Amino acid sequence: MKNLFKILTLIMVFMFTVNSSFAFPVSKLDKLVKKSSLDEKSTLAISIRNVSDGSVVYEQNSKKLLHPASSLKIFTTYSSLNMLGSDYQFKTQFLKDNENNLYIKLGADPLLTSSQLNLAFHKLRESGNTKFNNIYFDDSILDKKEMATGWMWDDEINPYTPKVSSYNLDSNVVTVEMLQEDNGRIYTELKSTYPMSIVSNIELNNKKDFIQINRYNWTSPEVVEIYASVVKPRSLEIPISSMRRYFIHNVEKAMEQNRITTSGVLYASKITPDNVTLLTEITNPIENTLPEILHKSNNLMAETLFKLSGAYKYNATGSDILGSVAFKEFYKKNGVSTDDVVIKDGCGVSRNNLFSVDWMTSTLNKISKEKDFDSYKELMAQPGDGTLLNRLLDLRGDVRLKTGSLSNISAISGYVKSQDGNTYSVAIILQNFTQEQREIKDFENKIIELIYSR
Repeated sequence: MKNLFKILTLIMVFMFTVNSSFAFPVSKLDKLVKKSSLDEKSTLAISIRNVSDGSVVYEQNSKKLLHPASSLKIFTTYSSLNMLGSDYQFKTQFLKDNENNLYIKLGADPLLTSSQLNLAFHKLRESGNTKFNNIYFDDSILDKKEMATGWMWDDEINPYTPKVSSYNLDSNVVTVEMLQEDNGRIYTELKSTYPMSIVSNIELNNKKDFIQINRYNWTSPEVVEIYASVVKPRSLEIPISSMRRYFIHNVEKAMEQNRITTSGVLYASKITPDNVTLLTEITNPIENTLPEILHKSNNLMAETLFKLSGAYKYNATGSDILGSVAFKEFYKKNGVSTDDVVIKDGCGVSRNNLFSVDWMTSTLNKISKEKDFDSYKELMAQPGDGTLLNRLLDLRGDVRLKTGSLSNISAISGYVKSQDGNTYSVAIILQNFTQEQREIKDFENKIIELIYSR
């Protein structure tokens, strides 16, 4: 009997030891948070849930409404993809009516390029359509609001947040190349025939790059000033001030190259009538946008999908308002309440978006159970890819995450598979901090590493 008691005692000690080794590291996380002092001067919110049973294993300020930045893209892209369908094709159609007018029906295609536009006009010429009366743009797919509510005015010149339009073309940016003369002088060259003026004052240094780009839309929207001190010459992407003007320019260029003429070129906005003939079209699949959104955090593509989801859902002109309504309806239908969230755009740039990390992890748990989710999860970034290119490299294959960064805001959310075999959903938002983004990202990394290592 004594031996049996000893054996039972040893088994219990062993089980306690095993369970302790696999216990979630709450104390270590508390120590990490306290040592950082981030929650004293800034706002730090953390939520971590076990995916299998939905239990909350760690939380800090989890109910506070904060700015999710680009970590929002996990949720908006998932809902947009489900509403539009994985086989959705962006279409730019060229149609002719019985009065020989050409209608270019825009699809707000964020993948559309000027080369594709030129090829379409080449096909028109090959099919014998070499002269039209007037050219009309059917731009009714999206509204005229090219920047979402809550975007900052100085985002307008940020290459990562170009305007979003029915006239999406060439990623809505032009490239400016810095070149060096034999005497060492740096000058700029616009890699586009679009009529823009570049005023530049650039010098070389041996430390780090400093670049300031100005454009004063209220006086000279097609004049860009570049003041820079760079380690070596580089290229810059400049958002286009008027997508409609840029689109017209490329249409005229394609017509000239393909010797297509008109008798009266109006370029007015006009709904395509019923009695038209499809001459040719440009198509691009939605699937080509997903790695760009979830790996590289492409704002143009995420915002376009968001607005298009509203257009498709309600058979109306797409807008951020309709996108928001469609987003909330989608999650409500799938058992996720959106009563306490505020959503103003689909890419996370808006300062008016408000989400809690508790909502984010509970939603991550919910959608992870959907039958199509595994393929979607595989599209999310892992260490060594996109915005995780130089982060958490030892955890490649065990985490799928979406980062987010705005001025004084940092976020990360997604899934972590730990060494004990459990998968956890995680959402972290930090805002109103004064530290360097690099320091904040390191703090996020340590949390992810603790979840993984147990």
